[in-house]
Amino acid sequence: MKIAMISYNTFVNGVNNGLRSNGENHILLLQNANGDTWGISQSGTEKQWYQETKTTVDPLWEQLQKELPTIDKVVFYVGSYGAERVIELAGEHGLTPDRAIFVLCHCNLHKKLSVIQERGFTASKLIYCECGGHGTMRNIYQEFLNKGTLPS
Repeated sequence: MKIAMISYNTFVNGVNNGLRSNGENHILLLQNANGDTWGISQSGTEKQWYQETKTTVDPLWEQLQKELPTIDKVVFYVGSYGAERVIELAGEHGLTPDRAIFVLCHCNLHKKLSVIQERGFTASKLIYCECGGHGTMRNIYQEFLNKGTLPS
């Protein structure tokens, strides 16, 4: 199985973006390329956060888009304001709900859930996490790479 994981934050320190494999388990890792623990500023306006998210996520999405036909599942971190961008991109590029897994912190949760519904992803797996999603995303990465399993 081959999955992709995408986040504007860094959740696997010291590991560069790209394809990681362990036997039959393949992960396309797409995290903040600058190695920033927090990919967007912790203060600002919703408009600033959206632009920062777009600046970080859009290049990652371009890499994902090249591999998307070969990817079985995509795990998206959807954080605070502006992070809805990943949901929008998933909808715009034809990702089906059965292939999308959204890891959501509780920051601005109502808006994120609304965008998930608007984009037709209500059947997608939702995983709730801590702010930043660092631990949850890292655990998903390690579990899949080592055992080939995703959260049920």
